[in-house]
Amino acid sequence: MLKRFLLCVFAAILVVALRADEDVLRPKGRPEPSSGPPTQGIVRGPWALGVELGGSLSFFGQDVTQYQAPTYQTNLTSGSGLGPLLNLAVDYALTDALGIQARLGYDQKHFTTSGYMDSPCETPPGSGLFIPTRVEHTTSQTIAYWTGGVAFRYRFEENWMILAGATYHSRSNASFTETDSITGGTCQFYDDAGFPIGRRRQESGSNTSAFNAARWSVDLSVGYRIPLSENIVFLPRLAGQIFLNPLAGDNLSSGYHPVLGQVYAFTNRRLHALQLLLGLWFNL
Repeated sequence: MLKRFLLCVFAAILVVALRADEDVLRPKGRPEPSSGPPTQGIVRGPWALGVELGGSLSFFGQDVTQYQAPTYQTNLTSGSGLGPLLNLAVDYALTDALGIQARLGYDQKHFTTSGYMDSPCETPPGSGLFIPTRVEHTTSQTIAYWTGGVAFRYRFEENWMILAGATYHSRSNASFTETDSITGGTCQFYDDAGFPIGRRRQESGSNTSAFNAARWSVDLSVGYRIPLSENIVFLPRLAGQIFLNPLAGDNLSSGYHPVLGQVYAFTNRRLHALQLLLGLWFNL
């Protein structure tokens, strides 16, 4: 729903901007957009206002330390996922080629990890009899950030631009969905009261405090300027984000088994991103 809403907002801005730019009093009609580089800045003058809508492809990674059997035979060390983002930006041209930008935005990071573990299952509960059981595990996580950033812009080869800067990410909220499924043996899951609940269980909720409240990233991107009119420019760009601090602290208490004790732990929990943004820039 959020992605669809952001897309509708972006389309509405484009339609209104194009109509507002028409000059019905000019005898020769609306001028043809120039395909050459701007005199200054992204559009025409030194100041420009931009709205960017796009997607953020996140790449999650962590180190998994195995203490004892059972062990994960899995790709829980990595995961990925796509989330929406929206930026409002201002650009000022320092020279014909060099400029500086400031951005405020909303950025949603999403990723999924999955794998399986051969875990001992006590059946019946309390019997002390354990049998090997295959358990598949999937975790889907979403973290929303309010962002603010500054970047230097350099125009080269007429309409091509590169940008380099830094972005501050302030965590807003986070949620998760975990699914466990028993795929082998005769065991099943039990609730806290000891009653069987089947061979599949799922848990969802908020886990905002599990992630660091503030993160910094170094952003590098390349974009191409496409004039739509005298005062409006369409600027798609591809950006990479390298984060300087972890996504979350080490999880040293994970994987605790009531009989075996500590089984595994998660450390060095990191997340970087690749972004595709579609921007509309207006002359100020």
